[in-house]
Amino acid sequence: MFDFGYSEVFIIAAVILIFIGPKELPLLLRSIFDFVSKIKVYSSELRTGIQSIANDIEIEKISEKILDTDKNDKKNSKEKKN
Repeated sequence: MFDFGYSEVFIIAAVILIFIGPKELPLLLRSIFDFVSKIKVYSSELRTGIQSIANDIEIEKISEKILDTDKNDKKNSKEKKN
């Protein structure tokens, strides 16, 4: 996605170290990693919820097809008897 080389990463790290400072850097990194992990958990829950909804819709479509087929079979069997 991003095309960073080693020199760009080194420059970004140096700028962050200068502006944030070595004492605050671990706290900043910890909060960033906590935020990213929460985003991963939320996205996983969202994906699971959407998949569940999709499965429910598929089950409803299949059950409707089964009911339609059953109705057609009953209709055909009544016509054959007459």
